[in-house]
Amino acid sequence: MITVGSVSRDEGAAKFYFLQEKIKGRRKAINELTHKDPDFVFWIYPDGQLFDAKDAHIRNYPKGCRWILDDKPDYGGFLRGRVATSINGQVIVVYCREEALAYDVEKIGQFLDGISQLPVPLADDALVISDNGDIYGTLNDMESRLMALNQAANPQ
Repeated sequence: MITVGSVSRDEGAAKFYFLQEKIKGRRKAINELTHKDPDFVFWIYPDGQLFDAKDAHIRNYPKGCRWILDDKPDYGGFLRGRVATSINGQVIVVYCREEALAYDVEKIGQFLDGISQLPVPLADDALVISDNGDIYGTLNDMESRLMALNQAANPQ
């Protein structure tokens, strides 16, 4: 499991028990939190445009793009996710390959572009994770990582 950013695995698990390193039923627990009463359900186009999936990705996919549902975990280049809030904090779950939001400049940029368009408020300490429990950190961590990766790829 990947853990990057300013939030350690132990800190994440203190807020969301399902982020413990070794736990059975992680996906089920993530689904219970994010499907019960999500703040927002989304698709993000490859160009970073946000799409409101209402209450379900399977019923509400971008027009003409039903095929992305059959392309797990890449979804034809789209990012799929949910924002949910509990008494312990806010979490943004993205269904993706584990390395996508850790090291992929294009995917991180796509995510940040899309998430910046959300019509719901995001907490400063909202935690970005994958559906497998990878921890990518906060939105600030994601922005910092994108800048660092871009600088490494284009040294001046």
